[in-house]
Amino acid sequence: MSTALNWTGKDAAFALGRRLISAETSGRLGEGPHFLRDGDSYVPTVDENMLVVGDNLPALTGLLATHRGRIKVIYIDPPYNTGNALAYKDHGHDHASWLNFMTPRLMLARELMREDGVIFIHLDDGESAWAQLLGHEIFGEDNSLGTLIHQRAKGGGNSPSFVRGHDYVHVWAKSAEQVGAFLTEKKAPAKLEIIDGRRMLVETDVLRAGFGRYARGQERRLMYEDILEVKGAKKLAEVDAKLGTGEYVLRAWGPTGKHAVVRVTPAEKASSKLYSIIKALGGQNDLEDLGLGGIFSYPKPVELVKTLVASQTFFDPEAIVLDFFAGSGTTAQAVMAANHRDAGSRTFILIQTPEPLQTKNARSLVGADSEDGFPEISRLTAERIRRAAKRHHPELRFTEVAVAEQ
Repeated sequence: MSTALNWTGKDAAFALGRRLISAETSGRLGEGPHFLRDGDSYVPTVDENMLVVGDNLPALTGLLATHRGRIKVIYIDPPYNTGNALAYKDHGHDHASWLNFMTPRLMLARELMREDGVIFIHLDDGESAWAQLLGHEIFGEDNSLGTLIHQRAKGGGNSPSFVRGHDYVHVWAKSAEQVGAFLTEKKAPAKLEIIDGRRMLVETDVLRAGFGRYARGQERRLMYEDILEVKGAKKLAEVDAKLGTGEYVLRAWGPTGKHAVVRVTPAEKASSKLYSIIKALGGQNDLEDLGLGGIFSYPKPVELVKTLVASQTFFDPEAIVLDFFAGSGTTAQAVMAANHRDAGSRTFILIQTPEPLQTKNARSLVGADSEDGFPEISRLTAERIRRAAKRHHPELRFTEVAVAEQ
């Protein structure tokens, strides 16, 4: 049975979301939120990387004109009831204000998602329970795909209760029945080999003589020469067909002169289902590696976001990824890393408010983009994208635009 979530301002928050989604002016230049590049009106295309500077509510509304129903993956690490939440003019300091703030944004996010799209909402304990109930309201409880655990730290011994070493990543689909498995690169017992100059995952025990416990030293693999006797003609024909396509190869095995049936898979296509606990440390190291360390206290690790993005785009290398609380720009670098893995062409859209970045390091950082360093987070976001691209993806281009409201 679903549990209704009620709070002060709920009706108005949903009404605002519905109005923004259905307004005929959404995305029409001169009548609603739209984008500016170098002061001129700009209409984005669906195959470009973008950094949108401005409040994400009008920015998401403006994207409806070009990206409605096109986003495969959304990852967000939203603000809580402290700190950078104040950068948004419609965000207060209590749970009801947070829910009112998030509701229209999540409604717009759902409208932008593909039918097989997913959204990852990354939170700590502060708003996790409220976010889970709100997600059920907006996406439907039947479209909840569960919660992943991000193991982010080993320290924290000064905690008054216990060491808090994890966050939550709640996951919803637009339509759960259309979402495939969450995948990651296949791990042991398979191993990687270079075959004809290509990284291949090699599995030598795809056929077994039987199941259950084997005696020490007993060969568990079913040799090709024994298939007919042990498994029958139908299984032999199945194996022969895969040998013909190159999915299987024969490899001499042992002193008997017989052959093991070996499955070979291009490394970038070899997958396993994602485990619900993801260990990913070192977000600070990612920034330090780009010469941007010491600015953010807890930047999200590239490896975490890459894992999430890849899990739903493993066989969809042209997907669009959206992050509308972009922060330092981890998601952009994660998309680059996912593309590096399989030579994909995934694109990102990042949205970040030009909120002040009042840290000494941010203003004195060598190589900053102005005499004042990085006075705004969005400046740092752009610089991180440039530096990550130069190092890891030199051909990447992205468009920096501002969002304007009429």
